[in-house]
Amino acid sequence: MARRMNCEATLDALGAFADAVAEAADAEAAFRAAELAAGRLIGHRLFTVMAFHADTMEVERCYSSAPLSYPLGARKRKRGTPWSNLVLEEGRCFIGRDADEIRRHFSDHEIILGLGLGSVLNVPIRASGRTIGTMNLLDEAGRYDPSHVAIAKLLSMGLIGPLRAHIGRF
Repeated sequence: MARRMNCEATLDALGAFADAVAEAADAEAAFRAAELAAGRLIGHRLFTVMAFHADTMEVERCYSSAPLSYPLGARKRKRGTPWSNLVLEEGRCFIGRDADEIRRHFSDHEIILGLGLGSVLNVPIRASGRTIGTMNLLDEAGRYDPSHVAIAKLLSMGLIGPLRAHIGRF
């Protein structure tokens, strides 16, 4: 579990993330930089980035810290769910704190729980007032709370350009 960082250490980690994204050779390198920064600043055991296809209301995995369990390219339908309304349409973060919330909101809950993950922080990646993807952190039950949201939003902003570049490849 990541410890609370002092202000100077937090700013150093955010600066290192900004530098890494600015120097990233491709979207994957930027996503990896976000994974490392999120691990240092917030903590996680699984980190993914999903592109949002608004026309079909699907999310597609662009990056995964566990590609065997969560392979790249996999799509999930998200039409008409409370989660999709909150995250994809309203552009607000979702915190699932326990197994019941994981079961309620995710069709792949058996995989999530089977990996020993019991909480999730989903952060919309937004540009020009629209959600273009999500950054997702998962860890043990009870791990995430509203104090993690501001840092997560800052990290997600660094993924706008790399995610757009990745989506442009489709």
